[in-house]
Amino acid sequence: MAEGDARADRYSLADALPIDLADLDPGTNVLVSGPPMSGKRQLVFDLLAPESVPADPIVVMTTDDPASRIQTGFEERGVRFDPTTFRVVDATGAPGDADPAVHRVSSPADLTGMGVAFTQAVDEMGTPDRLRLGFVSISTLLQYVDAERAFSFLHVLSRRTSAAGYLGVYSIDPTTHEERFVNVVTSIFDAAVEIRERDGDRELRVRGVSNVAPEWTPFPY
Repeated sequence: MAEGDARADRYSLADALPIDLADLDPGTNVLVSGPPMSGKRQLVFDLLAPESVPADPIVVMTTDDPASRIQTGFEERGVRFDPTTFRVVDATGAPGDADPAVHRVSSPADLTGMGVAFTQAVDEMGTPDRLRLGFVSISTLLQYVDAERAFSFLHVLSRRTSAAGYLGVYSIDPTTHEERFVNVVTSIFDAAVEIRERDGDRELRVRGVSNVAPEWTPFPY
């Protein structure tokens, strides 16, 4: 494959990150880690649907915000809630009307149901060559299942994403878990985007991406 063709296959990030990182390889899984109210969720959405970039098909798996709030968040970014290109796996247990774009799972404890729903979503979208998967949030998942089951589920899901050449973007609140566990979860992913607050200012760094120094950079959200 020519270098230009290979670049075209990469997933553009546009200006979602305040650093010199324009795109990511197909099959990359990224963990976005940050405390509450740090802009973490907005960043996940920005990585899934960057501005000024032709939209890829998207599947969002949610364990906290119901499908209606996910839908609103993406509509504000100009993304159409079209079942051929956008699906939500809603594992919050929240009630909702029947919708071909929403796959409902009884609760985050039903890991098998979540996996099946993801497969159905992708199949019903025609198994696209490109897809961006969002998972919000690992921290909520851990309120329902033990760490070992969560780790196994996330490992399988991220490997499936990688094998298909998709881009996976997951979120976690590290302040609610032991540092050792956060380190173990982070090891599943190819790269990590970390957000922190210092003296009232937000900073961001990226680890695990070649040619990108893991240096803290102002994050103006």
